[in-house]
Amino acid sequence: MRKVVVHESEIAGERRDPPRVSKILISEHTTGATRISMGMNTTEVGSCIPLHCHEDEEEAMFIIQGEGKLIMGDEEYPLKAGSAIYSPPGVKHTIINTGDVPLKLVWAYAPPLKAHRK
Repeated sequence: MRKVVVHESEIAGERRDPPRVSKILISEHTTGATRISMGMNTTEVGSCIPLHCHEDEEEAMFIIQGEGKLIMGDEEYPLKAGSAIYSPPGVKHTIINTGDVPLKLVWAYAPPLKAHRK
């Protein structure tokens, strides 16, 4: 039987610039998942997830700690713990940590990003 439970402490994470850490928890590499990937991102105070878009993937995010703002297209949205975000394919978006603690969020892609596949 393949792995079905992954704890975040098992995943080293990838440090990125601007300062943040991304951990891929569920993917073809970790559990064999082929239709979805999921992970978490911790963005340092004053940092951000840079402006980007995913051409073919839908993305869902859920804020578990901190405060920030989402800029998607021409709109700006406040974020706090408990906020859920949907990012459709092809729409540019960025998330900025505006709070005084690291901004932690869980993300999921369907289908998975190419980097999350074998």
